[in-house]
Amino acid sequence: MWETYSNLMEVWRVMRMKCKWMAAVCCALVLCILSGCQLALENAGANVYEDRLIGVFVTNEHLDLFDFEGYLNDNPGSLQGGEITLDGNTKRYQGRLYATMTTSSATNEETGQTMLTEEYVFEGIEGMSYFAPTVRAAEDHESYITTMSDEAFSDVHIGLNHGEDKSSTTLDATIYTTLSSKNQIYYLNPVFQSMDGSVYVVSGNGFMVSSNVYSEGSVFSQSLDSTTTITENGKAKTGSISIKISISVMFAPKKIVLLQMSTDNTLLSRTEYEPDAMPKSFEPETDTAYLIVETHKRDDTGNIKIFREIYGRDVENIETFFARADGICVKHLIQSIWR
Repeated sequence: MWETYSNLMEVWRVMRMKCKWMAAVCCALVLCILSGCQLALENAGANVYEDRLIGVFVTNEHLDLFDFEGYLNDNPGSLQGGEITLDGNTKRYQGRLYATMTTSSATNEETGQTMLTEEYVFEGIEGMSYFAPTVRAAEDHESYITTMSDEAFSDVHIGLNHGEDKSSTTLDATIYTTLSSKNQIYYLNPVFQSMDGSVYVVSGNGFMVSSNVYSEGSVFSQSLDSTTTITENGKAKTGSISIKISISVMFAPKKIVLLQMSTDNTLLSRTEYEPDAMPKSFEPETDTAYLIVETHKRDDTGNIKIFREIYGRDVENIETFFARADGICVKHLIQSIWR
């Protein structure tokens, strides 16, 4: 009997590895074809636990959360001829990865004051968080909605509209990624919050970025929409959320050059920077009429391309990018202090 069970578990382990690999391949093939897609979460409003969609957790690896062992134990007949057949009633085996709330401190450089920030972290898993959970009331504060966003998300737009009978939340952001010889896959895993305040993530779909197919400027988007209804003191209240995440392809910046120009278009000064060493603020010379920011990039053929942007005296912030080791390009804002 034990030998039969051991053989069954060995087959399960092999099949689990195959299923995990096939899931990644299938997601890559499907998303290589689509330029964008929208995911509507079915029966979100009928969830008996009233769990709310609050955002996404983006990973480069598929979150393998399905409980194959539990499914096989409950459905031994599903394994036949070395293949596992799922009967469609698998919701209870879809695993959840719960987040842990941590507290971090940050010091305001101008005032010297220390501020404590609470955030949810999926321990042991590398990924990028972008969600808007509700922090439950405590002795020192009432309940409130906060947003948590990794630096990998640029062009972040958050909309909160709360009324007596209904509320809505919109989350919009872009991930800028570089092209490389290795295909990049980004999995957009939905994040939910339960009525007790706990936050968890479930497995989601992925985008594959291939240098053989795409070039700088290619943009792909995925939307997630959900509506839930809760009853408080006999009164129903509807809450909805709409999330849009875009993946934008760009060449990695190699050098940033800042040119200060006069009113007669004469070059006053030229300063070079490493993309990840840009200052937090910049004070142009008194005679500077406008700035030209050059971003030097190396394209997929190895040639250097220069992209230029002009900033006038009415612009307060300069935007540049730097590429992280994982291929994500992070947007950096430099405050322009005009005299």
